[in-house]
Amino acid sequence: MTALQRLRHLDRRWLYLGALLVTAAGALWPLRIAPHPSAETRTAFDLAQALPSGAGVFVYVEYGLGSREELDPMLAAVLGHLASRHARIVIAARSPEASQVAETVMGEVAARFPAYADGYGGSWVNLGYRPAPDVALRAATNGIAAAYNGVDYAGRPLTGMPILQALPVLDHAHFALAYAFDSGDGFAPMIYYVGTPTRIPVMIGAISMEVPVLQPYLAAGQLAAVIGGARGAAEYEALAGQPRRADVLVGASAMAAVYVLAVMLLGNVVARLP
Repeated sequence: MTALQRLRHLDRRWLYLGALLVTAAGALWPLRIAPHPSAETRTAFDLAQALPSGAGVFVYVEYGLGSREELDPMLAAVLGHLASRHARIVIAARSPEASQVAETVMGEVAARFPAYADGYGGSWVNLGYRPAPDVALRAATNGIAAAYNGVDYAGRPLTGMPILQALPVLDHAHFALAYAFDSGDGFAPMIYYVGTPTRIPVMIGAISMEVPVLQPYLAAGQLAAVIGGARGAAEYEALAGQPRRADVLVGASAMAAVYVLAVMLLGNVVARLP
């Protein structure tokens, strides 16, 4: 019996162990793949790049802990790009979990930009979560502070914050972004209550499997741009010159895909042996 024929009786647990080791190697020693930006990611970058200094941007975070590995690098890359453009960033969340995620990611970004590290209330604010979030989102087109009960994520009063004096209502924003996990629920309010009535360009950042659901809205012009998954995040990081956090995911995914393909090919060869 040849070595290839012995593989016919290989315990499948060895295959799972191989997949684990290959994926771990990709995470520990990520491949520095230079992604070619897709048209969608390029459009998203161009929208943010074209913002004037001091532009108001509304960022709506819907995802929680389960999607952080894929969406945190994307959110950090876009927020970092906006900070480099000196945008005024107003953040809100669709769940208590999402408000904590937004606070963590924006806090990391703000630490890299002195104007944001010491500029809470002037350069950025986290409004957090409010019950009936869709109602709050819709009310923000008439008055952001009132829609979020006059306090921010930590209960600090919004009255007197320069950022909300410059951006008192959502209609005054130049750009709106949403980072959604639930394709049936997360992004829709941004279209219904922000993009359609105010004509503010809306961009969505989503996990990879959600992107096909968003394509009809993109084709219809209801969305200005979509960034999809870890690859989209890596493309945006490269375009905006932001820290390359998504490379780990892209490299590990690429190595895992090569491993699976190799196992499939080897399995077909072994199956055809006499």
